[in-house]
Amino acid sequence: MEMQNSFTVPADIATAWDVLMDVPRIAPCMPGAELTEVVDESHFKGNAKLRVGPVQLRFAGEAELTDVDPEARTARVSAKGNDTKGRGAAQADVTFSLVEEGASTRVDINTDLNLTGSVAQYGRAAGLINEIAAQIIAEFAKNLEGQLSPAAPADGTVPADADAPAAAPVADNSISGISLFFRALGAMIRRWFGGGRAS
Repeated sequence: MEMQNSFTVPADIATAWDVLMDVPRIAPCMPGAELTEVVDESHFKGNAKLRVGPVQLRFAGEAELTDVDPEARTARVSAKGNDTKGRGAAQADVTFSLVEEGASTRVDINTDLNLTGSVAQYGRAAGLINEIAAQIIAEFAKNLEGQLSPAAPADGTVPADADAPAAAPVADNSISGISLFFRALGAMIRRWFGGGRAS
């Protein structure tokens, strides 16, 4: 199944490109993602978690960054992973390109996703999968905006504020399938009855 998504980051195209090419820096911005190993500058290993009610899917996989074109500001990521409990596998080819829009940069993403095994049942509702992907991208973009804040350190940590109360630790970065489901369903309904695509 193919999906198209896009988001805008508040940075010039050169800065946005440098940040997006820094995989260890942006990995924590992706909901449910955990980078476990940097094999080299273009090969990575990690986990992705998706919780659907009481069931949690955990994919362990690897990704390769290819076709990197700094002049055209385009690149491709090939990723594959298997559910750790043997319920299926996922494979994706993701191409993205950066487009300058004034002082900001638009990132266009095209994803070719293939699901196998019992997890493939989620692919039967292609429209819903598209909306869920859009919600994940929106959360990623919001987190990335924080990374691009002038006050944000390059390692992605948040500076401590002595006058602010201590923040509670994040216990679980997994994607909540139930909350994403209802948010995506709402977006689809708004699109159907509003005559246009939900933002």
